[in-house]
Amino acid sequence: MPELQDHSTLIREFFSQSLMKEQVAFLYLGYSGIILRIKDGAIAVDPSNLLGDRALPAFSRLDLLLFTHSHYDHYNRALANKLLENTNAHIVAPKQVAEDLKDRISLDRMTVASHGLKLDINGFRVTPFEGVHPRPITIYKIEKDAYSIFHAGDSGYSPIEGSSVKLAFLPTGRPSPSCSPENALKFVRDLKPIIAVAMHGTQLQMIKFRKLVEKDTVETSVIIPKEYKIETVVP
Repeated sequence: MPELQDHSTLIREFFSQSLMKEQVAFLYLGYSGIILRIKDGAIAVDPSNLLGDRALPAFSRLDLLLFTHSHYDHYNRALANKLLENTNAHIVAPKQVAEDLKDRISLDRMTVASHGLKLDINGFRVTPFEGVHPRPITIYKIEKDAYSIFHAGDSGYSPIEGSSVKLAFLPTGRPSPSCSPENALKFVRDLKPIIAVAMHGTQLQMIKFRKLVEKDTVETSVIIPKEYKIETVVP
C-alpha cells in the first residue's frame, strides 16, 4: 500500500460530530473499510491499514472491530492490536483472523464469528453469515435499538432472505473475484435497505450498481462514497 496521509484531524472531527437519534455517520476508507458511528456507539469493519498509525490515537471510542477475512486489504494485525490499545473495542472475526490474534490480545476481547449465531456485544447484536469468496469470509448484520446495518466485505452473493436492514454496505467488484454490481443488486433484493452504500469496486462498477438498483423495483437509494469523506445519513 502507498504511504498514508495523516488522517488524525479527520478522525477527531468524525468522533466529535454531534449526531441526532437515527443518524448514522460513516467514513469510507477504501476496499471494504468502514468506520461507522451512531449516537451511542462506534464500529469499524475491515480497516486493514487504511488509516495509518498516526490516526489511531484520535479514536475516542470504538465498541466493535469486525473483520470479514484475512486478506491484506481487509485485515492488518498491527493495526488491530493498536486499535485495541487505544479503545475498548471487542473484535469479532472469523477463525483464521482470530487464530492470528489469539496470542496477542486478551481472549475476553475477541469472539470467533459463528455463522447464524447472534452475538450480544457492547450493546450491539451481531449476526455473522457465511459469504462467498476464494477464502472463507464472514459477512455481518449489526443491530442496536432502531439501527440495522449490513456489511458484505467483498463477498459474492449469499442469500440473506428474511433479514431486512436499513443501511447496507455492499461490494461491487475489483479487486475481488467474487463481488460485482449484479451480486450487490441481489443483496439489495434480499435486504431491502433504505440506503445502500457502494464499496470495494471501481467507480464504473459502483455507478453500474446504482443504475441497476434504479432500474429494479426495490426502493433503495444508492450512495457512491468518496474515500476519507464524512457522510451522515438517516436510513
